[in-house]
Amino acid sequence: MRRPLLWALGFLTAGIVLGRAENLAALSPLLLFSLSLGLGLLFCALIYSKLKYAPIFVFVLFLLVGLLRISNSVHSHVTEPIHVEFRGVVLDIGRTGGGNQWAVIRGDSFRIMAYIRPHQPQVILGQEVTVIGYMLPLRNPANPGGYDQFQHLRSQKVDASIWPDEIILGDVRNSLVVNLRRFRDRLANIYDSILPAREAGVIKSMVLGDRTDLDQDLTAQYRRMGIFHILSISGMHVTILTLAAFSLLKHALPEQTAGIIVLGIMIVYCLMTGAAVPTVRAVTMGGVLVFGRIMHRDYDLLASVSLAGIALLIYEPLYLFNVGFQLSFAAVFGIGVLKAPIERGLAMLRLPNGAFRGSLAVGISAIVASYIVFAHHLYEIPLYSVLGNIVIMPTVGILLVLGVIVGLVGVIWLPGAMILAGPVYYILRFYELASGFFASLPGAMVLTGGGSVWVTAAGVGVVLTFAFAFSGFGDDFRKRLTLFFVAIMILITCVFVRDFSFNLQVTVLDVSGEYTVARHHNDMLIIGNGRGGEGVLLRYMDMRGVRRAHGLVLTEPPRPGDIRRIEELLQRIHVLYLPGGFIPSDELLQSSVDLVWLYEGYVLEVGRIRYIGGVGLVE
Repeated sequence: MRRPLLWALGFLTAGIVLGRAENLAALSPLLLFSLSLGLGLLFCALIYSKLKYAPIFVFVLFLLVGLLRISNSVHSHVTEPIHVEFRGVVLDIGRTGGGNQWAVIRGDSFRIMAYIRPHQPQVILGQEVTVIGYMLPLRNPANPGGYDQFQHLRSQKVDASIWPDEIILGDVRNSLVVNLRRFRDRLANIYDSILPAREAGVIKSMVLGDRTDLDQDLTAQYRRMGIFHILSISGMHVTILTLAAFSLLKHALPEQTAGIIVLGIMIVYCLMTGAAVPTVRAVTMGGVLVFGRIMHRDYDLLASVSLAGIALLIYEPLYLFNVGFQLSFAAVFGIGVLKAPIERGLAMLRLPNGAFRGSLAVGISAIVASYIVFAHHLYEIPLYSVLGNIVIMPTVGILLVLGVIVGLVGVIWLPGAMILAGPVYYILRFYELASGFFASLPGAMVLTGGGSVWVTAAGVGVVLTFAFAFSGFGDDFRKRLTLFFVAIMILITCVFVRDFSFNLQVTVLDVSGEYTVARHHNDMLIIGNGRGGEGVLLRYMDMRGVRRAHGLVLTEPPRPGDIRRIEELLQRIHVLYLPGGFIPSDELLQSSVDLVWLYEGYVLEVGRIRYIGGVGLVE
């Protein structure tokens, strides 16, 4: 059997999914354990009948480990609000979009997330603090596609949240992690002092994993160009920096010594940048690469990424449902599975063999695999991402290495860092101009809708059957190609069924604007008072794959500030229905949306959706 680590990862993932499945939540733990064990043994028996690989039955243990670990992860110590005086040490800090400081505080038995208002005392890393207030259980999503606080914070080992009424600051504990974070802050200050704000925000994100000062407009451009991944410390970043350090050190030291030093540097770098999931995965894979060089062994991409996945998921199974985790692993698995088949496909197009075709195959395979995750979680895909990555990839390695050198030189000699920062600035300016161009192209982001497990599974099936069809040419190539086209038809069918609403669907969103959404086939009607929650509504429309809805019915006359707040929403509807007698502002009259006034006792019909004013929705 090839790559047993890949099989072990598959069984571990299956155990986590079984333990998290909502349909099985009502089963007793013992029954679920027995059912999983039986299914695992049955599946192993089927594999053994084909491969005759006796150790396959050991992989059932990975399935059971996944099942047990996920049950432990979803357990929370806090299930209802309780007033506490919580003492602990600050492990991590940051800022919310609303300007509040968040801090992860570790106590004697568990961790909490504290949200500290701007007028309250601000905490620092390693500080002993006491927070007094109501400790709240973590929330599940209130709306379809909404923020899952429980999923996000439990994956960080956080058990509860608190908006403290009182904060008592204590001493600061020095530790290796605290000192490394302080060094990161010092490097961040160096970038801020020698580069303009936009460029400093990008290089801090790329090198230090600090996204605090990223310009939102520029971030949106990067996303539309399909190069948003360079803003995270990914496998590409770590591989470039690891190989650069290893190549430099092995000229002065024996290869094994250089490799050990590089491994230590990678671990320190991981801790300094916050040990985020993509960074840990990338450092683990980079460690396998360096270790293989030391032991003079060939590097197997799929085996190394499987090892990284096993280590991360055993530590925290909820990582499996994290978007960043899925994007990171999807890209690497995509390269491992699709690179060779895509190269064969490019050969059929008579593209010249060599580095260009190989690099193009790597880029396409990583992006295509990532499209599945983008569509499922983010509901849209960057159409020009392959071209965008071809444009920037030749300079990413140069930018990363120069960025690190600039920061380290700045610690010793700031004028020298300013000189070296020139190429960094011009490369980032090139990225800004290129991303602006791609973002302005028509159809830069294709709205796909998402959230369907069946559609996602069908998408994975298309990718795998493509890899199988182009795994080699021979007499049975047409049969394999037929299987690939069958997979495409299944995907199209799943998308059609997902998007086609056979009955009237009514969704009431839990937001201050009291929005109700009615949908039937391609018709969508939105009813609400326009008092807030438009971001949730827009995300719901994206999840349903609706670029523009038929209309928005305002149940109350809009206030002066309401129109400005719902401006983005107005761009995604055809008709705005206003209460009868309301006199619109000049700003509203000049908008591109059609205005219709509704009076008492009206009946509004949109396709087969009927909204009876003041009563409700019927089909």
